[in-house]
Amino acid sequence: MSLSEPHSAGELAELAEQLADAADQAHGEDVAALPEDALRRLVSTAAQLYATANAAAAEDIAPLEPGVSTTDAVVMACALLKARDLNPFDLALWFSRPRTAA
Repeated sequence: MSLSEPHSAGELAELAEQLADAADQAHGEDVAALPEDALRRLVSTAAQLYATANAAAAEDIAPLEPGVSTTDAVVMACALLKARDLNPFDLALWFSRPRTAA
């Protein structure tokens, strides 16, 4: 499977599994040495994939596996809010919006 060609959902799922396996095997210093641009691209792509799939689903898709700690989830949530200059009030507005599935 070439990374330069378009991918089906199944192929993306396979690539996600491979990436998760590689990340599980990485050591702490290896992860810390990951270039910021690469990490930013990874998180941006994951956010876009999640938003697209979640919008098309009949109900919200759980975004995290059970093994992700609360601390890790909150660190990511805070970083995402700060990246788009949002605050807890803005987040409260999103929590109160009705669910609209495709």
